[in-house]
Amino acid sequence: MKRLHVLLIALLPAMAFAQEAPVSQPVKFGLQAGATYAGIRGNPGAEDNDYAVDYLIGASIEVPINERLSFIGNLNYERKSFSNKIVTSNGVNDPFDPIVQTGEFDVRATLHYLSVPLNLKYYIGPSRKFYINGGVFAGFFLDNTLRVDGDKTEDESGNGIFKEFDFGLNLGLGMRVPIDEKNDLNIELRDNLGLVNISDVPVIDNGTVKTNSVNLIVSWQFGL
Repeated sequence: MKRLHVLLIALLPAMAFAQEAPVSQPVKFGLQAGATYAGIRGNPGAEDNDYAVDYLIGASIEVPINERLSFIGNLNYERKSFSNKIVTSNGVNDPFDPIVQTGEFDVRATLHYLSVPLNLKYYIGPSRKFYINGGVFAGFFLDNTLRVDGDKTEDESGNGIFKEFDFGLNLGLGMRVPIDEKNDLNIELRDNLGLVNISDVPVIDNGTVKTNSVNLIVSWQFGL
């Protein structure tokens, strides 16, 4: 992920040498879907979890500021998942217990968010084929689900563990594929770095729990 940040930041100087596009651009609306590769960080227990793949869906509006620069806002339903293997045992430390049971379970937790990224989008080059965008996102916690060996379990306590609000920075690099005068297809790779502690309970060693996710987004943009 650090390499992704370096790559995107390295492209920023290219903006200074871009030429203006020949025509003004209209306001565009969009529908999008994509994959998320997410996890949590901030303390050793959180970082023992593995990142997991899930999905997002949403809508967008892009408002041009000038020929190259636009404001783009998204409203996404985003699932941020992470997984771990839990080993349990019963009676291992009790020599008088004749029954010794051990087991390994695949545990997958999913945090459901209504995510609102607000970005500035800059088109690189006169053809406007590539772009870079960046800004902030706000995440509103909706629910969490827990699966053990693929089976969904009741986890009512989870809604008291996580805060209702997440906030962070995002940075993305994308490609625009024109379909016709009013329609575009966009493919974007975006990194979302959570900055606030989402845990609503004390964390071991005064640590934190923060989100991190990478999105691969495909969007259809259209003008009215």
